[in-house]
Amino acid sequence: EAKSLAAQRDTKSINDPKIHLMWADLFEELGFIEDLIIELNLTIRGNPSYLPIYKRLADVYLDQGSTDKAIHCYSSIIKYEPLKANHYKGLAHILEESGDYEKALKVYQLGYEKTKDESFKHLIRSLDFLKKDNYEKQQEPVDTGNQIVPSQNNLVTFTSLFSGREGVYARQWLSPTGETGYTPVKEPFILKVAENHILGNLTAGIYQLRLDNTVNFIAFDLDIPKFILNKVIARQNLWKKAMETIYDSAFKIANLGAANNIPIYMEDSGFKGMHCWIFLEVPIPAGVAKKFGDVLLAQITGLTHEVSIEIFPKQTRVKEGGLGNLIKAPLGFHKKTGKRSLFISQDGNPHKNQLEFLESSTKASRRSIYAMIQNFNASSLSSSVPATLKQSSKYEQVTVHIEEESIQDERSIRKLKEAKEYISDNDTQLQYLLMKCPAIKAIIDKANLECSITKEERMVIIHSIGHLDNGADAVNDILQKCVNADPLLFMKSKLRGNPVSCPRIRSRIPEITSKTACNCQFDPSINLYPTPLLHVYAMKSGNQAVAKTTPTGMAADSVHFHNILDEYVKLKKQAREVDILIKKSESQINDFFEQAGIDSFSTSIGELKRIKKEDETYSFSLNI
Repeated sequence: EAKSLAAQRDTKSINDPKIHLMWADLFEELGFIEDLIIELNLTIRGNPSYLPIYKRLADVYLDQGSTDKAIHCYSSIIKYEPLKANHYKGLAHILEESGDYEKALKVYQLGYEKTKDESFKHLIRSLDFLKKDNYEKQQEPVDTGNQIVPSQNNLVTFTSLFSGREGVYARQWLSPTGETGYTPVKEPFILKVAENHILGNLTAGIYQLRLDNTVNFIAFDLDIPKFILNKVIARQNLWKKAMETIYDSAFKIANLGAANNIPIYMEDSGFKGMHCWIFLEVPIPAGVAKKFGDVLLAQITGLTHEVSIEIFPKQTRVKEGGLGNLIKAPLGFHKKTGKRSLFISQDGNPHKNQLEFLESSTKASRRSIYAMIQNFNASSLSSSVPATLKQSSKYEQVTVHIEEESIQDERSIRKLKEAKEYISDNDTQLQYLLMKCPAIKAIIDKANLECSITKEERMVIIHSIGHLDNGADAVNDILQKCVNADPLLFMKSKLRGNPVSCPRIRSRIPEITSKTACNCQFDPSINLYPTPLLHVYAMKSGNQAVAKTTPTGMAADSVHFHNILDEYVKLKKQAREVDILIKKSESQINDFFEQAGIDSFSTSIGELKRIKKEDETYSFSLNI
């Protein structure tokens, strides 16, 4: 209900900062970071002198990796209270953690000049010391009673499992007052960084969303909520009880994943909670990953408000220049507690060999992730059908007639018809249309590959394919594969009236039509209204004049053959491209082997061997 209210809000016209602050608190609980930032800025607009909001906003920006915006917040604080030493220290600390020692030094010096606080002298001397030596070398490793020393293979596996945004990661810092935060480092998360993280020389965070807004993993962050933390942190018995509730919730998440063939690994995060990790075979869109997290949590009973659960990724996409939220990488040390985060088993105890455990971990398939979302959508639809209609062994999914921009209310759903088994490959009209209209085929290929569909793509599909004899079945067959398709959008019967025109298709999905051969030529003497459905009409009537470029009356077998042929040509092209890339990689690997004087190398999945031939050529074999 809170999420629904948040999506419908219109607060920009409200000037009361207290209301904006209430919305900000709500969005922080929900994990809606972009909305949180908007409401905090609106709070400042209503009360520019309320300085705690600037600091809160700065903390959010730091979590997002927006260091410049955080610096701007602290500059505003100093403008209003130029005689408070802590404001200068906060600003300088951000600059120091981002590596800008020159500016940090100037802020410390300005702070001393304005406030005459003697503590600035020590900070200035310390900063001078850091400038003389590399800052990384000054970071003493945390006491490592349970030292873990990774091998090269372990590091390859680790950086692969927890890879995120290209070219950047974050480092956790601990201030003299005990506060912690993260600063982005504009360097790739390479093996050396992972090694220092595991050894305890630094604590790294991962910005999850890659440049194409896909993710390599899904995570659930379970914590003791803020309103409980202060009550239990100093009382051992209450703390133990709160952590047991965290463990119980994590086990429920892991068990539900296992029931759906999705391995979920639990990790003690090192302070006040746990992480549950899902590693993915292939990257998936962040929107799908976030939807999966929502679906999984929605199916778990017994979750309590005494556990705060955040889903990573928190965003479906990151705007240009942004980094999104980060999550602390496992096996490192929490700067605040000095405790290493470890993967745990079902009995709550850490696995004996953490690195071997990671090496043996299993990744979730793309299909299993999508299947769980689709099954949940289907069950949600089923639950909305009146019980009297469910008595039939088969019934058609509830659908409504689609208008151009609106959906009729569910109350207008008519009596359900008996369901019919539909196989798209046997639908001659559909297959012929796909063979003739590259734009519609591109939409369906995209839906099959990404399991998602945009509103504009959906409207094109409905108002074209929906007019075929089996239009409702064909459209529903496409939509049910898309995780973001509302079950109430499923069609009940074929559409009547005019189908969508070719110009209208190009105006709706220009990003698709511009990349396809969308330029069918129809005889204007036959029909002045160009639409992809004219191809089907030509097939049905055998009228050669309607669509001049294609033989008429093609049988279903012929259409099927053309589809197979298209797929074969596409695969051959891909195979050629892959072969070129493999040859290039083998040439580079061979150069490395020559320089190193070796003929084999252990990889994360097996031993790679170079086989030299008598004619001085070579080949490679990978024993998996």
